[in-house]
Amino acid sequence: MRILGISLGHDTNFCLLQDGKIIEVIEAERFFRQKRYKLHCLSLDEQPFPSGFQYTKLSDLKLFLKKIILKWGGEYDYIAVQNQKREEEFKNLKSLMSEFSYKDIINLNHHLCHAAGSFFTSPFKESVILSYDGSGNDGNTVIFKGKNSNIEYLNAYSLKFGSSYNNLGYICNISPDISGTGSGKTMGLTSYGQVINEWLPFFTKHILSYEKKPPQDGSEINPYGKCHTINWDHISEIDEIKPFINKDGTSSLCITDQIAQNICKTMQAAWTNCVLRLLNQYSDISKNLCITGGCALNGIANYQIQQQNIFENQHFIPNPTDCGLSIGAALYVYHTKAEEDFYGNKEYFSPYLGEEAYDKNRLDELKNTYNNVSCDKEAVPAKLANLICNNKIIGVIKGRYEIGPRALGNRSILCNSQNKEMRDILNHKVKHREWYRPFAPVCTAEDSSKYFTNTNDIPYMSVICETRDQYKQELPSITHVDGTCRLQTVTEEQHEFLYKVLKEIEKQDNYPIVLNTSFNPAGEPIVNYYEVALEMLKATDLDYVLIEDTFFWFKNKNSLQ
Repeated sequence: MRILGISLGHDTNFCLLQDGKIIEVIEAERFFRQKRYKLHCLSLDEQPFPSGFQYTKLSDLKLFLKKIILKWGGEYDYIAVQNQKREEEFKNLKSLMSEFSYKDIINLNHHLCHAAGSFFTSPFKESVILSYDGSGNDGNTVIFKGKNSNIEYLNAYSLKFGSSYNNLGYICNISPDISGTGSGKTMGLTSYGQVINEWLPFFTKHILSYEKKPPQDGSEINPYGKCHTINWDHISEIDEIKPFINKDGTSSLCITDQIAQNICKTMQAAWTNCVLRLLNQYSDISKNLCITGGCALNGIANYQIQQQNIFENQHFIPNPTDCGLSIGAALYVYHTKAEEDFYGNKEYFSPYLGEEAYDKNRLDELKNTYNNVSCDKEAVPAKLANLICNNKIIGVIKGRYEIGPRALGNRSILCNSQNKEMRDILNHKVKHREWYRPFAPVCTAEDSSKYFTNTNDIPYMSVICETRDQYKQELPSITHVDGTCRLQTVTEEQHEFLYKVLKEIEKQDNYPIVLNTSFNPAGEPIVNYYEVALEMLKATDLDYVLIEDTFFWFKNKNSLQ
């Protein structure tokens, strides 16, 4: 059974499913080099159409549909669509797919697709499923029960966990991305603050009653949240915060203010407690929990969910945001149509399902522009480990990109976790981002609990745990100011190359740990063009780029040691 999954809207993505197995995933942002990129057919007019933070072009969607036919073919049993149930757009999409052959095309609910993408990749034959994000046509925070091949709605709540957390960034004047989202940055700032217990009731009321305020007057589109209206409900009752609320409702807080950092920390604590209280209501239904939706990226809350042991087992996925909805749509249709029960996915859900580099055929041409040395495949891990241990910063592109927003080894920048200067070097000279933002460690799974407080493997960086006290000084570049870290664990089966690199680093530098951050130019999605990756050798303090088994460096900058 061949199924094409399509998710339109921000983070547009496509999925090919063959007999229940995910063959490949395409994320539009990687191709267009713009974060959260949208493809739409809200209108069949060829003129750019205003949609949230960008103008969408019908020609972009037509291009991708042709790309899919060329790469995956045009014949399918079913086409599964998620577009927030916009019926006019669904009608337009069908008219654009005249070159496709299929039995049926099915339009599915937003959170149902999130739930299916989580449950049908889990090892559980039954589970409670929490899906929560900014908004969906079927709710904002939705609880499901998955069992065998069925997913049942248990409850849909008006709780806007995603929107209230995103609003926090505007309160503290954190610069959002092009889509108006700054939640990841906000989560990093919480580590500098303290929980003010007297504030907790106000923040709890704020979260539980949160409603999005009408946007300020602006242009047709709203990039970088420029039209966002801050919701101060209940927070404005806190005496210490009142002086920072301007007459026009904007905020005069700054990320360097201790009060802004305390606001972040207190809001995170209240937010996490609200999530835990919600989940406690369903603890008697199953011992298993699947967590998905954009809020599933909140690793602080995820750690507390594990620590509280509300559910015995938890399942996270690498792409819980809308970039995973095509997978969920396709899997839901498959398990609805296939005459077989689902007893849990017994295999590791590999995130390395994306495409290879788009300009792969230009590699020989690019070799003429940069110094390069190709190595024997077996020698690469040791060579890379040696460079890392000598404080070199290396961007890595290998095989197919990892799906979702986290770099997990195939599109990563790797460097020394023991160098206390490395975080500042990366933030200011390579990533060109805010000073306070942390970097993540990746560690061999079997050794991880020696150095970190994780109680389970964390293959997708889904949980923010802590570096153990005795190693915080030894691992300064991956340990945040409050001792936390967003850990990735890896086994040899999951990523043989990265695992071998870690073991080589252990031989040379005692710890099977490396700093791992996403390989992307500032403000862009994770890279999937060789040329763009190599240009970072000129534009930043990146030392080397490893493409498959070839090391590159800029002619006027380095030599391979």
